[in-house]
Amino acid sequence: METRYTVRQAVEMTGVKSYVLRYWEEELELDIPRNELGHRYYTKENIEQFLKIKEWKEKGYQLKAIKMLVHEKSTEPEVETETRELLSAAG
Repeated sequence: METRYTVRQAVEMTGVKSYVLRYWEEELELDIPRNELGHRYYTKENIEQFLKIKEWKEKGYQLKAIKMLVHEKSTEPEVETETRELLSAAG
């Protein structure tokens, strides 16, 4: 069974406030699992995703651009480069 982290643990691990994590979840349409009582819990992959989002925000990316990156399905380097170039141009 995978390790589950609470909201408090996610906040400590990412350095991001809980209300910001919830905002990102909603705005970026992130798939955050919930337990049988409906409470959020986070996996290692969710924590890594939040850290990447935080990094992009610190680099100045807007949420619209981050949403595109988060949901980007292709792992082909040229497509990723194209996307980043488009995002840079869109500013």
